[in-house]
Amino acid sequence: MPADQAKERERLTRRAHRAQSEVRERSWRHAGNAGGVQRSVTARELRQVLVERGDDTAVVANFVVLDGMLRCVRVDARGVTAIEFGPADDVTERVRRLGADFAMAANDLIPAPLRAAANASLARNLKVLDDILLGPLRADGDLYVVAREPLLSVPWTALPSRSGLRTAVNSYVARGRTHARPSGKRRLLAAAGPGVQHGTAEVHAVGRQWPGATVLTGDDAVTEHVRTALATHDVVHLATHGQHDADNPLFASIDLADGPLFAHELDGTPLPGSVVILSSCEVGGSTQVLGGEVLGLTSVLLRLGARAVIASVAKLSDELAARVMPRLHAHLRESDDPEAALAAALKDVAEPVPLVCFSSVEGLASA
Repeated sequence: MPADQAKERERLTRRAHRAQSEVRERSWRHAGNAGGVQRSVTARELRQVLVERGDDTAVVANFVVLDGMLRCVRVDARGVTAIEFGPADDVTERVRRLGADFAMAANDLIPAPLRAAANASLARNLKVLDDILLGPLRADGDLYVVAREPLLSVPWTALPSRSGLRTAVNSYVARGRTHARPSGKRRLLAAAGPGVQHGTAEVHAVGRQWPGATVLTGDDAVTEHVRTALATHDVVHLATHGQHDADNPLFASIDLADGPLFAHELDGTPLPGSVVILSSCEVGGSTQVLGGEVLGLTSVLLRLGARAVIASVAKLSDELAARVMPRLHAHLRESDDPEAALAAALKDVAEPVPLVCFSSVEGLASA
């Protein structure tokens, strides 16, 4: 066989193996979807939901990249508008810079002058992205962002114009199940994984916000207990280190006392419309795979039935998480509104926090 034909055969074989892997991932996802088959929502349906809510300020922004240009379909109760933002590569580069800035700012081992420079760069890049992505939207109230990568990696709640405002993010909106709010006493489990400097103090502080909370630390914070908690508790808080595997997103994981808990291990674990808070570095990451599907730990939890997942899309220091999380839970206990609780908890925090609330337009289910 000629060398060029052998090279092409090898390339096609690798491509076939990747396709087979993606098919297996898609099969797992559909098998694990406790909500049944969902279909895409039309702009008319979205408008109807917003009209019924009676909130003229709520905006659904559906971001897409076409011909290298970042575009958006903006939907509110009054109508639908198409917006063009400019070259998508410019936004991709800004998002990459943000990730580097957050990593520098969260690293206590880096000298203070360098971290100060990173914080200054972080503030500049957040402002630039705010002007690019949100300026043309005119979103003064609730904002529901529908996007794929790299925009799923934007810390939307940290953008200056979103301070104190409800912001929800997801990969697409689909009509499907709705989540019944828990009645009576809500059950919380908080668990601290190994190697988190302030993890034990954080989960105890979170537990104090909820009467009758279950708190797991040390050797008690194991994978079996966390899997059970995800299926039985209304609020689950995990102060653990975590990883997003860009090459195989179903191997995104959080670290527990007996080892990592992988996203794929949650197959067959229906979640009861719960709120899951992942106090972990970058575990809110996602990867766009064959057919444009988005996979990662957050998308897995939502597809299994979580009402909302609050997770970090960039490096988050243990110390900053320990300060923010009790505030978040205090607001969540009072409001039972994850988006509002996150906005309120971060409003008066001096430094940007890369936590994002992944959830749905109220009245519709997102997948």
